[in-house]
Amino acid sequence: MANPVPDISVVLPAHNEVGNIGPIAAALAGILKPFGRFEIVFVDDGSSDATLAAIRTAAAGDPAIRYLSFTRNFGHQAALRAGLRHARGHAVIVMDCDFEHPPELIPQLLAAWRDGAMIVVTRRDDGEADLPAVKRVTSRMYYRFLDAIGDVRIEPGSADYMLLDRTVVDTVNGLQDQDVFLRALVRWLGFPMTSIAFSRGARIHGDSKYTLKRMIDLAVTGIAAHSVRPLRLAIWLALGLAALGFLLLVYTVASYFFVPGTITGWTSVMATIAILGAAQLLVLGIIGEYVGRILREARGRPPYIIAETEADRERGTVTPLKQPAE
Repeated sequence: MANPVPDISVVLPAHNEVGNIGPIAAALAGILKPFGRFEIVFVDDGSSDATLAAIRTAAAGDPAIRYLSFTRNFGHQAALRAGLRHARGHAVIVMDCDFEHPPELIPQLLAAWRDGAMIVVTRRDDGEADLPAVKRVTSRMYYRFLDAIGDVRIEPGSADYMLLDRTVVDTVNGLQDQDVFLRALVRWLGFPMTSIAFSRGARIHGDSKYTLKRMIDLAVTGIAAHSVRPLRLAIWLALGLAALGFLLLVYTVASYFFVPGTITGWTSVMATIAILGAAQLLVLGIIGEYVGRILREARGRPPYIIAETEADRERGTVTPLKQPAE
């Protein structure tokens, strides 16, 4: 007999988090138990350690724990998307499994949802003393830039720690975009939303998997997936630098006629070449980023491949490859 639909689902992407699986599952079970039926959905994002084995062990001992495993590492946003498609609850909470998203905040998320918010987002408190100054400053600058060029406003410190109503989850699951920046996408949908501040929790095991490269990739996705304004900025940049080139031309002519001893040509030519060359490379880079994303959309490849779920384990029919359900 099929398990009843849970009231609450918690989706947890995991990449090389073997030491955090058991503790986060136990912590969530203790917090969620008073709120009715719940399920915990782990998404193994192609871990190279024993994370999947730890998830299997947890699922074998608790029917409330479900999971899916990717064939390789497809990235955090793909894992969130897969988890949303796998979750069945009336309310779905997405969060990291490393305790930096504190599970103790969940009762506040549920209270806001029951008060009528269909989307409950969270934002880190900028006053955290333990957050590195460089990361805090660059994060604030990025969100201000994204706010200036994006189609929706994302508050500084926003995180992929949020609660989504079932209606919102079904809407997100119905979208076919290859590149998804979830914290911007849920705001774009326009459903009733509220925000809750939190202080970053302490990681129990392991180190953060967000390297500089991953953060840059996420930042570029956030910009390119939800705004075309960089293309327009590229046009204005090209026009501005063309105007600067014209001023250099005027300066060169004036120097030739009115400044004795001027070595004509060399300085202005080199300056013009450097400025216009940099502008062309920048504009081509922006256009290339969008063209590459158009190519991914045109190919229509799935954003992830599932290798195994808890249902496969129960039936003993684990298959090496499985396409995600659309």
